[in-house]
Amino acid sequence: MLKRTQIIIALLLPVCSLYAQNISLNLLREKQPKSALAITAGYLNPKDTEGGMMLGASYGFSIDEAVNLGVGLDLFHKTYAQKAEVASIDEPGLTGQIDTLQVEYSRTIIPLMLVLDIKIPAKRLFPERQLYFGYFVHAGIGYEFLISKERNYDPEINTDQSRSFGGLGWRAGGGVFYDVGSRSTLSAAVIYNNSEVSRSIKESNKGLPVSERVNLTGLGFRVGLHMKFF
Repeated sequence: MLKRTQIIIALLLPVCSLYAQNISLNLLREKQPKSALAITAGYLNPKDTEGGMMLGASYGFSIDEAVNLGVGLDLFHKTYAQKAEVASIDEPGLTGQIDTLQVEYSRTIIPLMLVLDIKIPAKRLFPERQLYFGYFVHAGIGYEFLISKERNYDPEINTDQSRSFGGLGWRAGGGVFYDVGSRSTLSAAVIYNNSEVSRSIKESNKGLPVSERVNLTGLGFRVGLHMKFF
């Protein structure tokens, strides 16, 4: 009898061990953070440049159902033109003007940040209701780049110039979200971007260091689609 019991135990041990390992792996998978991807579009109005559209994306992981941590990259691009009127159009049924392009400007802002989103589900504020929307706060800190290009079409000048700036920056904001599905969420937020970028240029006649500074601080808004992956 003892020998038979020992044989049964010997046969069951590997099965129990595999079962326990399977349970442990499942628990670990459940505890592992889920990947999170966000795609955003909006408008930013920096202090020292004209406002324009901004596209962005961030990728990271969900610490839990309310907190996302990741890395975000945005792209702001705006073109401007300096024109002069050289003639007018005055025809039956048609009026207008003829312009000449003097200088063309291009501004590109690229913020690269560590971002944090914290969701506050409305159903926690109203537990008696079944709600799919809530509020969230957004924060980010990182480095911002500014690439400025100018093209002067004046025949006497006819030059191209490109300048690159950089500097630390941070961002804060908040808004509302709506859970479209179990893994997808729509959001709308107001953001405040704070950054001053600079670049060093040639020394002055007195030998003192000279730098150019551009203030990119300003308000904006954006909408986004957030997705989670197991």
